[in-house]
Amino acid sequence: MHDDFASASPAVFRLIEAHTPRAHTALFFLDQYGYSDVPAPLIQKIFAESPKSEVVLTFHVAAFATYTNDEFTDKVSSKLAVDIRSALGGRTIEQIKEEDSADWRRFIQAALYQALVKDCGAEYFTPFFIRGEGSGQGEYWLVHLSRHPRAQDVMKQVHWEHQNHSIHYGGAGLDMLATHMMGFRQEFEGGFVFDDVAQSLSADVLPQHLAENIFGRGQPVQIGELYASTCNTSPGTSLMYKDALERLSGEKDIVIRSEDGAVRRLARYMRDTDWIERNRQGALFRTPQRGGQ
Repeated sequence: MHDDFASASPAVFRLIEAHTPRAHTALFFLDQYGYSDVPAPLIQKIFAESPKSEVVLTFHVAAFATYTNDEFTDKVSSKLAVDIRSALGGRTIEQIKEEDSADWRRFIQAALYQALVKDCGAEYFTPFFIRGEGSGQGEYWLVHLSRHPRAQDVMKQVHWEHQNHSIHYGGAGLDMLATHMMGFRQEFEGGFVFDDVAQSLSADVLPQHLAENIFGRGQPVQIGELYASTCNTSPGTSLMYKDALERLSGEKDIVIRSEDGAVRRLARYMRDTDWIERNRQGALFRTPQRGGQ
C-alpha cells in the first residue's frame, strides 16, 4: 500500500482480521520519525481492534525539545491529539526555559512522553532512546506500546541482547521515569546503555527497590503482579526481577512460595504465580541511607 497510515488503516485492520481471525494480532512499526503523522486516537484504535498487537513508534524527540515553542507545542498537541499543555503544568515554554534553565529539555520531553503514553491507551510501554552516530540531534525515542506485560518484557530483552545504540537516562531500579531523569541532555555522554556496567548496576539497585515495593504492600504479592505493576518504570526484564528476588530470598528478607506452598529459592524455578512475602523472621531490612548500620 502506498498511502499514509491513517488513510490505509481500515484496509490494514481488514487484512489483520483475515490473517488472524481469532487473535487479530499484528506488530505495527510506525516509523514516523517526525512529530505528527500518527495521532494517539489511531493507536487507541489499534489496541481496540487488535488488543494483542504491539506498536513500535519512533519520535524525533531531541529535535522537538530543541526547537519547540508554544505555537509548535500546540500544533504537535493538536496533530497527535495528546494533551502536552496539561503535562507541562499549564506553564508556557518560555516560563519553563526560565524556571528550569539547566534541564528544561528534559522536563519538556518527560511531559511529552507522559502525554503520549497516557493518550495512546497502552498499559505497558518502554521509554528508551536510540542514539544515532554523531550529534545528539539524531536521537529519537523507540517507544514500544502494548497491553500485555509479556510483550513489554520481550522488548526489553531485545534492548539488552543487542545493545545497539539503545540508551536511557534514568535509574537502574524502579525509578527510571522520574521527571528529572527522563530527558536528553545535549552535553551528556553517559547514560544507561544496556551493557555489562548497566547489568551490574541493575543487580545492585533492583533488589533494594523491589524489597521496598514488596514491604510497602503489607501483604503477599505474586511475582507476575509485581512485574506487571512496576515494569513500566524499570529497565529490568522479568528474569532480572527473578534474579533480584533470588538474592532477597538468600538474604532472608523475603519468602517465595509456590501455589502449593513449596518454598522457592532459585530464580530458574520461580513462576509468575508464586507468592512473595516479607520474611518476618529474617534479616533486618537495610536501606541505602543506613549504610552498614
